[in-house]
Amino acid sequence: MHKRRYQVIPNATDGVSGPAIPTGGSGLGTPSQVATVTTTIATILDLALTTGTTVPINFPDIASLDNGVTTTGAVSLTFRSNLPWFVNVAANSSTFSDGDHNTPMPSSVLFYKLGGTQTFIPLTTTASSVVGTTGAKVQRGAGTIAIDYYMNPRYDYGPGAYTLALTYTISNQ
Repeated sequence: MHKRRYQVIPNATDGVSGPAIPTGGSGLGTPSQVATVTTTIATILDLALTTGTTVPINFPDIASLDNGVTTTGAVSLTFRSNLPWFVNVAANSSTFSDGDHNTPMPSSVLFYKLGGTQTFIPLTTTASSVVGTTGAKVQRGAGTIAIDYYMNPRYDYGPGAYTLALTYTISNQ
């Protein structure tokens, strides 16, 4: 048989003793409960083209064809990711469309680089890194990156309006 100890607590208003309350042993009721919170966070890999949906790079004179044209901040990409990530770019076609059909202009005439870096890379239909790689991903977070373009077709292609679509992709794999 268990012995219970009781503590008498005076009534705060009249000083008369109140009911006895168990102070040890197996009391009446449960003094605490545990609640568990569960949450599910979706995988977020979001990339938005915030500027540069159409980028004009024009060659109006001899100097521009001799030296090429650099467009700083041609494209701005806003990213949000809760996983380590990287961004690739690829030309949608191996050649520019329209223009002089007798001499197709290859996508590799257009170069890109991450803003603030030194080396321009020619565009191809194979996805190549803009920032981060599969082996060296950027930490999760949110922000904006700028892409610069450089183009120098020289005198190898006839006059005309040329078009090339590019695809930027954010990935974790």
